[in-house]
Amino acid sequence: MNEFKSQKIKAVLKVLLKKKGLTYESLAEQMECSVPTIKRILGPEELTLNRLLHLCEILDTNLAEIETLTAEEETGSPSFTEEQDAFLAKNKNYFAYLMKLFDGMTPKQIADEYQLTARSTDKYLIGLEKHDLIRVTGKQKVKPAFKTVPNLGNGALARAHSESFIKSIAYFFIDLVREGLYSQKKKEERNQATFSTQVVKVSKASYLAWIEEQQKSMRSFEKLATYEEKTKAPEELMSAVIVSAHTILKHDYEGLKKISSTFGEITNF
Repeated sequence: MNEFKSQKIKAVLKVLLKKKGLTYESLAEQMECSVPTIKRILGPEELTLNRLLHLCEILDTNLAEIETLTAEEETGSPSFTEEQDAFLAKNKNYFAYLMKLFDGMTPKQIADEYQLTARSTDKYLIGLEKHDLIRVTGKQKVKPAFKTVPNLGNGALARAHSESFIKSIAYFFIDLVREGLYSQKKKEERNQATFSTQVVKVSKASYLAWIEEQQKSMRSFEKLATYEEKTKAPEELMSAVIVSAHTILKHDYEGLKKISSTFGEITNF
């Protein structure tokens, strides 16, 4: 196993051990070896496949999950700097342009779609490059400086876009649901869309466990989408729009009344 890769896997295994509350002593007992041996396995010693599989069994995980967690360990969770956050919050058009680059569009494709002049394209690229938001490769290809779209966090950028983003997505689904209800098309020809809200009572631990499962499922789906985008013909592909919003609150939170009255108020006659 590649030494660099091996160390990344060991780092992930140590994180999982901590989450499971397992000490080196308890791990040594389950693997029927000594604590110094465990330290060597998770330290300088080569990590064999048999030992990795044994560790996966103890940690209730598998090689696929280890691979995913290793990739996350390598890339980390990207975020904009304070300067980048402030710049994009103040200049929404630059943020919109950057999102198109994240979608895989080239500057030429963006210019064609939005009928931009060469001068405007140059201004967008210069502004984004000045704030280290894009990179120009050796082949003169423009790429975002981040591998994935950074989390918007809770700063100026989030405040500038969160409300309009939520509203635009809500109206998008309102239009789709309306089309499904009133369209004269045959059922099989209509766009498929669902939109629902559920309020359930559950412990915080169970809620957090559910969130973790949702995140794992989403990562798997994203991997599948990346694979299909590379291997399938364009005419076979469609755009899947996924919106996820969830929270956990105390029962007396005032805002819950808005959900309970979604279908109307119950009043005296």
